[in-house]
Amino acid sequence: MRREDGLRTKPPQPRPRGRPRYDAEDGASAENFRRIARTIRVARDDAVPLWVQLKNQIGEAIRSGALPENARLPSEQALCGIFEISRPVIRGAIAALASEGRVIKVPRKGMFVAARVQAVDLVTSTLGVFGDLSAKGHEPTVRTFAFGLAPADQDERRVFGLPDGFDVLRIVRVYASDGRPLTHTRISLPAHRLPGMERLDIENKPLFETIRQHYGLTVARADRWLKAAMPPPEVAERMGVPPHEPMIFIESIAYDHDGNPLEFYRAFYDSAVASIHVATDRQAERHGPRPRR
Repeated sequence: MRREDGLRTKPPQPRPRGRPRYDAEDGASAENFRRIARTIRVARDDAVPLWVQLKNQIGEAIRSGALPENARLPSEQALCGIFEISRPVIRGAIAALASEGRVIKVPRKGMFVAARVQAVDLVTSTLGVFGDLSAKGHEPTVRTFAFGLAPADQDERRVFGLPDGFDVLRIVRVYASDGRPLTHTRISLPAHRLPGMERLDIENKPLFETIRQHYGLTVARADRWLKAAMPPPEVAERMGVPPHEPMIFIESIAYDHDGNPLEFYRAFYDSAVASIHVATDRQAERHGPRPRR
């Protein structure tokens, strides 16, 4: 080829073919991820958004150890090709995994599976009662007494920042540990963030896991307050405790990874079934005391 001044120029060189840089630099991680990717199924006709399906399945591979901590992940562009999914879907899934602390992005190096963080103990755990008991080797069971939409009361409007006339999804449950009632819990969820959840089957299922599977939302932290209180007769009857004996009353607000309140519950807890272990650290101290109403 000649330029206008008569000098010769080299013709454009084709881009070299071969393995992508990720494969060449970390072949073991690339092969392991492709093996796992073959087991991931994303259903386009499913009611669950594509990014939630992908995020949940990659997250499960991380939780199970199939994707080990510090393993390098393909780039967003490579993931688009592997799953034949658009870039916005990939970005949504990766952003959610990163916000949960499961994936980290290192400038000029790539994306990696984050090192695992151990959950803390009962009541301070973000697993929920069902998940916490299961993690400790107990057999949890749940009995649901109420489940549906209800007008938000004053406390629910305050916690979720709702105007008058908005609904919450309200659940009343008794959680048992190894057959013994442990806690009578009234759970409130922001209905506008969980559309259609009132139609799901939640009986004897972990609540947070249901929310994660269907809506891609998880809890990052929770604030809880404890005091002694007399249980109402209905609560005492369901829990099988004398109505004249005080129980531990717990209020809790759980927040997602963006700092938005995701769950508000008020519970009566039977410490005769399981004691409460509260661990504190400097991070918890930063949240400060409970604001006055």
